[in-house]
Amino acid sequence: MYTPRRSIRKAFVAMLGLALFASAGAAFADDDPPDRVARLSFLRGDVSFQPAGDDDWVQAGLNRPLGTGDRLHTDGDSRVEMEIGAATVRLDQQSSFDLSNLDDNIAQLQLTEGVLNLHVSRVFEGQSYEVDTPTLAFVVTQPGDYRIDIAPDGSSTMITVFRGDGDVYGENNASYSVRSGQSYRFHDAALNDYEVLDLPRGDDFDSWVDSRNNRYEKAVSRSYVSEEVIGYADLDDNGGWNNEPDYGPVWYPTRVEAGWAPYRYGHWSWIDPWGWTWVDNASWGFAPFHYGRWAYVGNRWGWCPGPRHVRPIYAPALVAFVGGGGFGVGVGVHGGGPVGWFPLGPREVYVPWYRTSRNYFTNVNVRNTTIINNVNITNVYNNYSNGRPINNANYAYRQNMAAVTAVSRETFVGSRPVGAARVQVNAATLRNANVVSRVGIAPERASFVGANAARGRAPSAQTLDRRVIARTAPPPSRAVPVAARIEAIKRNGEQPLARTQLRQIAPTPAAANAANRNAPQRVQVVGGGAAKPQPLPARAPGNAARTAANPANRANPAKPADRTQPVRGAPATPATTPNARVQPQQRANTAPPVRGQQPAVDAKTNDRTLPSSRFAPRTGNQTPAGDVARKGVTTPPPSSTRQATTPNARTPANARSTPSTAPSTTNRATPTPRTTPSETNVPRNRTVTPSNAPAERKAPVQTPRSQTQTPPVQRATPAPRAESNVPKQRAPQPQYQPRTAPQPQQHSAPAPQQQRTAPQPQPRSAPPAQPRNAPAPQRQQAPPPPAERRAPPEKKNGDDRDKDKDGRSR
Repeated sequence: MYTPRRSIRKAFVAMLGLALFASAGAAFADDDPPDRVARLSFLRGDVSFQPAGDDDWVQAGLNRPLGTGDRLHTDGDSRVEMEIGAATVRLDQQSSFDLSNLDDNIAQLQLTEGVLNLHVSRVFEGQSYEVDTPTLAFVVTQPGDYRIDIAPDGSSTMITVFRGDGDVYGENNASYSVRSGQSYRFHDAALNDYEVLDLPRGDDFDSWVDSRNNRYEKAVSRSYVSEEVIGYADLDDNGGWNNEPDYGPVWYPTRVEAGWAPYRYGHWSWIDPWGWTWVDNASWGFAPFHYGRWAYVGNRWGWCPGPRHVRPIYAPALVAFVGGGGFGVGVGVHGGGPVGWFPLGPREVYVPWYRTSRNYFTNVNVRNTTIINNVNITNVYNNYSNGRPINNANYAYRQNMAAVTAVSRETFVGSRPVGAARVQVNAATLRNANVVSRVGIAPERASFVGANAARGRAPSAQTLDRRVIARTAPPPSRAVPVAARIEAIKRNGEQPLARTQLRQIAPTPAAANAANRNAPQRVQVVGGGAAKPQPLPARAPGNAARTAANPANRANPAKPADRTQPVRGAPATPATTPNARVQPQQRANTAPPVRGQQPAVDAKTNDRTLPSSRFAPRTGNQTPAGDVARKGVTTPPPSSTRQATTPNARTPANARSTPSTAPSTTNRATPTPRTTPSETNVPRNRTVTPSNAPAERKAPVQTPRSQTQTPPVQRATPAPRAESNVPKQRAPQPQYQPRTAPQPQQHSAPAPQQQRTAPQPQPRSAPPAQPRNAPAPQRQQAPPPPAERRAPPEKKNGDDRDKDKDGRSR
């Protein structure tokens, strides 16, 4: 009876131990850093960078790894490119960007100003890319090319889907799907007010994006490395590949300095949650320093990538630190000695100096090199997990004077350039040095931004304070100031803080709002109860009621947030529902514009144009780079009977429609007598000198109105009317004197074949028309009979006033 009880007790203890081990392993797994990172791969102009938790903006540097909470801002004529695994993010000038969350499953970006292009070449299971904007959250779950434009005042967001599909999320659980080949502009966070447009014509930013994408797709190195190895496209222009019998494909740099060695020309920076991270100076210096291993072959260094068909795991630096024997690196060592390291060779075990789980420790090694003896990984991990020096591993370059690099502690901690600050280490010191499993050096403030970083330019406070709509709540990494992080790192044995530890030291929401105006509390998380996104309806629900109740939601056409956006692919006939800005009294009963509608037509030039910016107002008839390609749109030929049948199109001030009593066409034929007392279809600036008017003309005198009081008109030819119906007791408009004399005389009608060759109204440089308070000029001829509506040409010679067109006296 006693033996079974003892067995039960032992089994219970064993099960409890297994449970505790499993829970501890799960806790360690939660603290593992992400497998991927963002890299600054291209910089042009003034690009400013702000690390998470810091208030200072500095000039961004090439190859800088970015993590959760880091920010970027591009100034005028500036651009930046970032690589995130199998995706690439590019920013145009005047853009503000925040990497609010980055791990193995999600890359969450914030764009509060400017233009962003997202190129996704591959999406693994469970991964997503999210772009949070002031109006909506855009989520991508499949490969494609996407562009996001933010209005200068943040009032609207434009999503352009060149290739792929995505979903947009807004307030009140609103969610819709957007499809390839269209653009969508949303004007409110509830996604009620939107426009559906065809793809705009590409601009200079799009051309630059295409050239960068082609560079990645045509890279030779893509055949040797995984597509998630960040920086492989930079290898082609700076080296070549050889196939070595011992290592397989090896890449050799072609332009390096004398005495060059890996991890020698650059600097160290502190980047959470990895801690100390190598930032190389070379333009190609990212992939060979964060993936794979280095080998010294034939008196030169070559880079050996990891397996091509597995997902790589980013490492802050694939080196081994040495300690003891005069070195200042090691467990619990706080002296001021030098800090030394050397590159890892093929098949050598990488020992992280940050907390990881057993699974991460294995993967970060086997996915970056070929490990033949897995038992060796287990032995090294046992020393690593207990904090002991690694004394059971044979490293090829541990005692190689040409491979080891050492600097002073001040250079290391201050993120200063390493190449010019190297210290010599003798062979005896290297023989006594051990490979350490912890780097016992805490960072300083300069460790986060670099000692030589120039001051950057921060975005406006209005841009930083803008609220954004998010589908996923970002972690509070930005809410932890740098000073608080340094103190927490010192309390943590000078080791990097895991993500759970960062969350523990993050301030409460109330304290975060008081300490940092850009804390995550300004992020509004939506879509918690949203159903599966559906296609956008033909008419936004509640749009008419919302617009009628609050007309102020519509942007002024003269402001940069103008929504007038022509589309391409429209039918050749005039559209009755144009894609132009609708007046307040018409907007309430008008559905949002959809693909295939007629672009807005200039009533004077019949030109379909777009501004240079997708959010800039239209000016004149210019057609800059931001115009919509007019594929399938037929422009009517200019003629005297051209009409602007698009009721809501933008019309110049001197060609707008008059009230309902005036014609609405734009015919520019010769004006004729009409029954309306006011002749409105003439140029406004025509006047006639009173000295040219005959004395016998008795026209009623009427005080002329100012030009600002005259309603805008359109030139047109009304239907023929008899001269006898013209009222003589009322004066004409000030802009034009009708061709009707007080005493009409009959004359021969012109030949029919001359009807369409009669002169048009005089241009603006011709003698002006008679003002209202002056008698009509004598040279005016009587109108032709109703059947023939052509008036004789005007004669400047006063002796010819009584002759008709055929030269016969009247």
